[in-house]
Amino acid sequence: VGSESTGAQDTGQKRDIYAGIGIGEYWRFDSTGGEIYGEPLAGEELVAGVYRRTALTNGPDGVLKGYSRKLRLWLCWQNGMLKFYNDRTGEYLRNMAEEQAVRQQAEARVRQLEEELGRIQRGNS
Repeated sequence: VGSESTGAQDTGQKRDIYAGIGIGEYWRFDSTGGEIYGEPLAGEELVAGVYRRTALTNGPDGVLKGYSRKLRLWLCWQNGMLKFYNDRTGEYLRNMAEEQAVRQQAEARVRQLEEELGRIQRGNS
């Protein structure tokens, strides 16, 4: 994830270290749209000890994305957010805030059903 304080290291020294220890893919995400890395999203795959660029595409929805063979997911730059898309399910993975919202909705529904069950049980007593 791009940061002004580490941007130069991310595209140079850090990238070289990762290649040297055999990290199979190296992705860079720049929430600013390219002010830090010069591009919003970049991916590379390690081939014979050297990183080779991963092709990025702009989908019909205008989302910039690249496929990670290691993760078996699409990494997407969408309005300054990093999103992960699973083409096997046809869905984006939820981020932490989205996951918490779904959990809170489910917990609220459980409480509602428990209250309704309590009313029914009291009415049958």
